[in-house]
Amino acid sequence: MKIHTTQNLKSMVQTTQQPTNYVSSKDFRLKNYSEQMLLPKLSVESAGLERTSISFGSSKTTAKDAIKIIKKTKKMVGEIKKEPQPERKKGDSFLTGSLFDNMLKISNFGPITQAGLAAIVCTVLRPATIMFMPDKEGKTNNKYAAAHSISSGIAGFVLTTPLTYPFKQGGKYAQSQLIQRMSEDVLKRLYPHLKIESITDAAGKRLDKKYWKDYMGNKFIDDIKIVDMLPQFKQLADVSEETFKNTLKVDVDWAKYKGKSFNEVMLKDGRSLYDAIDMKNIGVIIKESGFGETQFLLRDFDHNYLEKLIKDSKDNYWGKLDINSVYTNGEHKIIKDFREWRTVDGKQWKLDLDEVYVASEFETADYRPRRTGKKRFDKKDKEYKFVSYLDNGADGKIGTPIDNKMVEADMCNEGQMKVIEWLPDLAFRIPIAATTIAMIPWVLKKVFHLEKHKKTDNVKPEVKITKPEIAKSEVKPAENSQQLAFKGKSKEPSEFVKWIGKTFGAWVIKNPTIHKYSGKLAQLQGKLTAHMSTIGSLITSSVYVQQTLSKKDLDNDKRTTLAINQILCFFVPTFLAYTADSTLNNFVKNKEYRYSGLQRQKRVLEEAKTGKPYTPEQLKTLTDKIKGIRVLASLLIFTTVYRYVSPVLITPFANKIGDWYNERRLAKKHAREIELSQNSDNETAKEISIKAEDVKKTA
Repeated sequence: MKIHTTQNLKSMVQTTQQPTNYVSSKDFRLKNYSEQMLLPKLSVESAGLERTSISFGSSKTTAKDAIKIIKKTKKMVGEIKKEPQPERKKGDSFLTGSLFDNMLKISNFGPITQAGLAAIVCTVLRPATIMFMPDKEGKTNNKYAAAHSISSGIAGFVLTTPLTYPFKQGGKYAQSQLIQRMSEDVLKRLYPHLKIESITDAAGKRLDKKYWKDYMGNKFIDDIKIVDMLPQFKQLADVSEETFKNTLKVDVDWAKYKGKSFNEVMLKDGRSLYDAIDMKNIGVIIKESGFGETQFLLRDFDHNYLEKLIKDSKDNYWGKLDINSVYTNGEHKIIKDFREWRTVDGKQWKLDLDEVYVASEFETADYRPRRTGKKRFDKKDKEYKFVSYLDNGADGKIGTPIDNKMVEADMCNEGQMKVIEWLPDLAFRIPIAATTIAMIPWVLKKVFHLEKHKKTDNVKPEVKITKPEIAKSEVKPAENSQQLAFKGKSKEPSEFVKWIGKTFGAWVIKNPTIHKYSGKLAQLQGKLTAHMSTIGSLITSSVYVQQTLSKKDLDNDKRTTLAINQILCFFVPTFLAYTADSTLNNFVKNKEYRYSGLQRQKRVLEEAKTGKPYTPEQLKTLTDKIKGIRVLASLLIFTTVYRYVSPVLITPFANKIGDWYNERRLAKKHAREIELSQNSDNETAKEISIKAEDVKKTA
């Protein structure tokens, strides 16, 4: 069974099954793609094999072939554990709990999730904070502000959900059911790795997508974030007897060898550990400048990478390895068993088992992408990065390398799906905002029996009104709403959803212009979900500003103060939200990896117990959940900043700036009035003086 994992995994292999793991799009762009589409002038030849860095304008980038050093940490036989003891980390119980599982399901509906999160913040967190704040009028204003917050949150959620849910479902239907029937030109644009000849049978009839192949002849995978992942390496001394028996295929009486070298260990059947150990799951860790530590299975070494490693290892036994003895002859070079490797003088080359690492799913829930040493040049970030491989290799073999064409197409595809998901929300944002503004006074009066007096309206409504606006109540959804949507949805989408998928969803997917500019949007710094959330907030805040400036029952000074408040409460929170999202990126990524590994470990245990692999539907669901972790994190950050931090913390400062601006403007106005008055008095005095002179002359 396969699992989609988004983990920072090292290189490991499985004997009976291959992992299908998901890695986030940002991780791909940062680390995981292959190097097929390098610009000629940035190719290996022009970069130079010995260079450690390349300059691109003002930037300094990691070169393709930095110095490589084998990590050497000798460990003799110690107390070998009977059973594997995977480490438990803080937060694992939450990541494997039903609450988090349901939250990930819900996060697939971005706009509804954000509206729901906004509703939770506005109906619980913000009102509670407001009621604890001091109020000169005996909590009267606080009650009004709390009720206003609750009203805006509920109104935004109630209006957003029915307007956006059908479009999201329609987009999913188009992606899952309609793509496989689209034209070859569209398919080539969406999936450059697809072998077009494989989509039809001998009679020219279009086949189901599950029968398609990629350009290497492997099973076609439309989501290139499904990559081959391996458990994090552990040295032989740190694994259990179960791993030796089930993963390395050896049975040893370990009590006899405590304190001895692994190279001396003999099996119960008389063979040496060195001669019997299964090569499939053993490897080494290599330290490489610019790339840190990376794990490699012995059977995965890229020829060029190993050649450079040998050159960099002149001072140890790896430097004596004859690379020609490692691979078979012929067009497709296959790595031989390490016991067949030879030194440059023809003798047997000896691997030191005391420094060997093993990949075992029984020992850890932490994973790393499977690496071979091949690198690609990332044109977006202008640096070399390790290649990742799709999890479609047969019989444990390495899968299809993810190249630059695939990376670029994937960014465009990701952007298109965000357009399908968020465009309806953005399109409905103006009417939703206007309707929310109109609904709030009615809700306050009819539900909370509160009505703001005209006098007070000029003082604080601005602060409270600003909160909803900036917080962009209608901005988005929460988990509760999504849960309801999931429970209520049927397996087969409604005819209305299908119609949306066939019209709107299919149109977006087929449109080359949208595909192109979706890719540009995806290349912007930050996450697409964050960008969509920000665009929606800008629209909502613009509506509030327009409504404020056209409000006739407020004097000019109050309109100005409130408008400044609303403008600042968009720009300042946006900066804070992007900063927080970027700061927490590594934390979220680690949780993504951990969740993926825990799910994979659970899968291994279930398969061992039942003998049944996950179904494609289960794997797809798991992939969607893993993708939802970053979406959920971004929505939570942006919603909290816009709907809580902004109204509670930023609005008072924005009001002070508005008051300062008004006071300054009034002071200037008053000074001008005094000046005009003085000038008028001087003119009047001058006229009187002239008239007096005339009277004297006449007399």
